[in-house]
Amino acid sequence: MKDSSETSAKQSFKLSGLMYVDRSLAVACTRGREAVVSRFRELLHREGFSEQQWRVMRILTDQGEKTSVEISALACIHKVSISRIINSLEGRGLVSRRASETDARSSYVSLTAKGRALMEPLVEEATEIHLQIADEFGTERYEQLLSLLHQLAEINNDPPEGS
Repeated sequence: MKDSSETSAKQSFKLSGLMYVDRSLAVACTRGREAVVSRFRELLHREGFSEQQWRVMRILTDQGEKTSVEISALACIHKVSISRIINSLEGRGLVSRRASETDARSSYVSLTAKGRALMEPLVEEATEIHLQIADEFGTERYEQLLSLLHQLAEINNDPPEGS
């Protein structure tokens, strides 16, 4: 038997009268992502970075050397794409790779001196953009949204209830 809160949530969702695009979590997340990413387009274009390349560079700037598998997971980039992205950044002299001593299939990626020098002022500029977004959206709502999205991302990691 379903509990009454689950039933009323379903009824409320169905009866809300909202069109699909107004009640779709996927569409809302895409719109929210666009609202944020659009603020970074000028910086990315100026520096010749794709959004994925930027995420890789930021992760390496913030966290230091990582395996390509770790970068893939942290940046939410498919494993197949990460190799191409790292190759491109390596070709520009921004990152370097070294083979793992313990796993022949794995390599470690880190920023080069050129990559670190490039990222230092860009991180400051990106931080200003984030602060402006938080200011316009409201710092409390910004932090709450981040927390909620982190929690949402975890639903696939949690075991189903009753198991």
